Amino acid sequence: MTINPGEFTFRAACHEDLDEFADLYCTLWTNSLRNRGDFEDAMLAGRYNISMQFNRSPITIVAEAGGKPIALCCVGVFDDGKPRVNEYWHERYEDLLAQATARLEQGGDERLAGCLFGDTREKATADRFAATGNEFAQAQINLLIIRPEFQGKGLGGELLRRARTAIREAGCTKFFLMTDSESDWHFYDHIGMTRIAEDHSQDTGDGFTVYMYGDEA
Repeated sequence: MTINPGEFTFRAACHEDLDEFADLYCTLWTNSLRNRGDFEDAMLAGRYNISMQFNRSPITIVAEAGGKPIALCCVGVFDDGKPRVNEYWHERYEDLLAQATARLEQGGDERLAGCLFGDTREKATADRFAATGNEFAQAQINLLIIRPEFQGKGLGGELLRRARTAIREAGCTKFFLMTDSESDWHFYDHIGMTRIAEDHSQDTGDGFTVYMYGDEA
């Protein structure tokens, strides 16, 4: 059953949202750290990665239900091939980057390194793509994250609709997003986006592939 988007309220992200979405990030993508008892490392990975997405996203859209944040869309804008910084989040991001770097220097295995900085490597791929001057590299959907109990009910589509409006208001006519072979990339096929590129640079023998999808704003 599809949820009526009118049941939600939408707003920009604020600092109080960080831990809420960091916890959701951990649940979806760094649960392997929690499963082995590394709860502090898992939360650090969540906080750092969410702050990194916020820092790269001058446009943030939070969906709330009953006063609780339940979904987030982060939208980046590129100026001459370089991502625009969200000054509201920049100091918090720099602090968490320093914490994540120090934690890894203290000692950590490949799993911790991947959970902390896997998304950072993916953003480097996005930056290389934007630097080519590709027509879609005007804006980027940096993150679309929804609590599992609200997935599959139309909220993702509503967030993308609002993101498209914000992208147009920012003066961009096209945008791209990145997903990968371990994520729900079928969703972007389903909504009619075009796969415009693939990146295999992070494939360590397991077939891991980064997909780039593009569309009109």
